Amino acid sequence: MISILFEEIQSHMDLLDRALFSSAQIAKHAEEKDLDSVVNETENRERIMNVISSIQSNIENKINQLNAALLNPSDIDILKTWFNDLHIWSEKMISLDRLTVEQLSQQKDETTKEIAHLFKNKEIIKGYNHSIKK
Repeated sequence: MISILFEEIQSHMDLLDRALFSSAQIAKHAEEKDLDSVVNETENRERIMNVISSIQSNIENKINQLNAALLNPSDIDILKTWFNDLHIWSEKMISLDRLTVEQLSQQKDETTKEIAHLFKNKEIIKGYNHSIKK
């Protein structure tokens, strides 16, 4: 059972790497102001995260069923490393997500200012267009 658990942990770690790469891609697309790619990659990452959640839940259930007396020190080290890697991964994801949110927020502010400027110019021009008024 422990070997199957370790195989699932390896698959889980591979998916965590994919999710981290996806988050980096989202940040890159946000920096490039490619919003369609941001949306597409976000949807892709969401699918990856759903699979990660399912596998992680399964792993945690199997860990809870383990008999601690039957584990050797190397098995315990592998589990500790997995928990530590989860923490490191989550910190990296949070950092990338913060960067992405900052970039998208800045773009939103720029777009809002641009719309306000266009609306103001339209109102100014409308005031000078007397041919519409009778």
